Amino acid sequence: MKRLRNPRAGGPTAYWAAMRGLTAGAGRFTMRDVFARCGAQSLNTVKCYVRACVRAGHVREVGAQPRPGSRQTPAKLYAVTATAPTPAPFEKARAARRFGAAQLQMWTAIRALPAFTSRELAAHASTDEVAVGPDLARIFCWHLRRAGYLQELGRSGRWRVLRLKPGMNTGPLPPAISGGGMVDRNPRPRRSGARTPS
Repeated sequence: MKRLRNPRAGGPTAYWAAMRGLTAGAGRFTMRDVFARCGAQSLNTVKCYVRACVRAGHVREVGAQPRPGSRQTPAKLYAVTATAPTPAPFEKARAARRFGAAQLQMWTAIRALPAFTSRELAAHASTDEVAVGPDLARIFCWHLRRAGYLQELGRSGRWRVLRLKPGMNTGPLPPAISGGGMVDRNPRPRRSGARTPS
């Protein structure tokens, strides 16, 4: 009989819970400890997550231990730092919310600015809660230009000077990137004289 996979056996939330639990209990962990503790499907995915947490400063190396019965390089030992956040870093739902907020902030700035470069857009759209990087602004502008929302006015050094085309201010919600284009998410205004359903 085919075994069903545990839907909770992977992902940032499961990895982070295992890492915090192992740090609290033993004071350290290896990547294989995390893999075994949360029953993940892929050791490589766990490795990528631990390394990302190290780069972000949420986890630190604390030593190494020999691999039992092996002449391979000793396994690195890690521990969650005291300043690490309680929620799982890089959890997809939270990342998606931040990306959505960044798009909304960029679209709001685009509607307000008479002209801008992607670098200026990033500066105008950033807030204390959600920072918008120049690369994200450049990609968002590329999608909008490709979909016909933006007009290029010229250049300021190596940066394109852009503006929202007249008639393309479709509303407060930013267009959504979908497949190869953009989709307007704002409700269409009701035509005058249109019947309302009874």
